[in-house]
Amino acid sequence: MLFFENKVVIFLTKTNWDYYLHPYRTLYAKELSKSVKKIYWINQPTRNPLRFISKYFKNKKISQSVIVFTPFMLSCTNENMSKLNASILRFQFFFLIGKINANTILWSVYCSHRNFITHYPSAYKIYWPGDLFDPLAEQNLLKEYNLLMPLTEKGYEYIKKRYPKRVILSTTGCDENIYSVTRVQKQEYVPFELQFSDNLKIIGYVGNISDFRLDFKLIIKLLNKFTNLRFVFIGISDKSKATESYLSILKRKSNFKLIENLEYNKIPFYINQFYAGIIPYKLNHFNSGTNPNKFYEYSSMGKITISSDIPSLRKYHPSILICNNEQDWINQLSNCLDWNIDVQKLISIATNASPKKSLQRMSKFILNQI
Repeated sequence: MLFFENKVVIFLTKTNWDYYLHPYRTLYAKELSKSVKKIYWINQPTRNPLRFISKYFKNKKISQSVIVFTPFMLSCTNENMSKLNASILRFQFFFLIGKINANTILWSVYCSHRNFITHYPSAYKIYWPGDLFDPLAEQNLLKEYNLLMPLTEKGYEYIKKRYPKRVILSTTGCDENIYSVTRVQKQEYVPFELQFSDNLKIIGYVGNISDFRLDFKLIIKLLNKFTNLRFVFIGISDKSKATESYLSILKRKSNFKLIENLEYNKIPFYINQFYAGIIPYKLNHFNSGTNPNKFYEYSSMGKITISSDIPSLRKYHPSILICNNEQDWINQLSNCLDWNIDVQKLISIATNASPKKSLQRMSKFILNQI
């Protein structure tokens, strides 16, 4: 990762360092910390001056080279940062970081920060857009960044036509040190929540539990039809009325189990007990722009994935089983005993999407362009 060596990297993010569901973002920072001079992870801001002062003098130091900072702003989010809030943030950066120059990388994660980054013309600027990225709507700000990292082929192709030397197709991923089949299976640990008296195969899901994401109507139909399979969902409910209503129905099913508030580093031991991992998403605009890190988590543990037709995952077929409708799901689960699972291929896919490999590709790409 030659390009990143001895640089100061500032991650301007839409989510906090300890956000439960998407730790892969911080994995990039942790991997970079091995070679860069310093990393600053900028959490969502606080509007409370007293809380800011308290946080300022207690900046969370993750390691010798990683500092997590919660800034003060007049907004509770870094998204759509106004000129006024950008000025307030620059003032804080002056005292926290000092001079931002050509040795600095400003990295926007999941939302852009045009009003902030344009004040630092010599810094190298990276934009890693998220699920709702609309390149057409954001086309005027794309030129402000040196490198663009869309998650989908659609976003990549749009940008490539306009800025061919500034775009690289990115991915999510998982911690290959934690998600290791060898490490997990060596411990021979079976979580007590998954110690069932029957021998039903476990079909598992890990991630956000939300009516906005999940196709609950499909899930209920699958539970009703496949009473010979056990469905285990690991994640946290968004507590919306619709989600809670569906969960109340699911919890009454004898072949359904919900496990909440599970620590990230324990999840591989649960996935290890899955027969397959699933991504039963609704086919909506939000999900069509995603690149689910759960696919790489399942794959890293050698588990086949059955998924709704998410564009960014199509390229992995047949290592992922794609479903376009309810009947496809029924067909795949009906034939689960006939699946030809290439475990090493799945692990290879996950390894190639790891932060380490992704950063190596980024470094090579950037050095070839500058």
